[in-house]
Amino acid sequence: MGKKKESAKAIRRQIIAKAIVDPAFRRKLMSSPEDVFGTKMTKNDVAALESMKLAFPAIDTMITSLAGEVLCGGGGCGGLA
Repeated sequence: MGKKKESAKAIRRQIIAKAIVDPAFRRKLMSSPEDVFGTKMTKNDVAALESMKLAFPAIDTMITSLAGEVLCGGGGCGGLA
């Protein structure tokens, strides 16, 4: 595998990782993916984005749940988390 192809894969992995943890970046990725990728998307990119669209709501739910656990110790914060 060439260095250029490996580099492109590494960039795509970084995009996915950032989209998982950064809601603002995730919204940008969903609204203008070619701006995020910096190039025309391949068929594989489009397919991956469609898969991510299905996974992101579950990720949001998990993050919200974990935030409640971390911030409130599972005992409730009176609506803070």
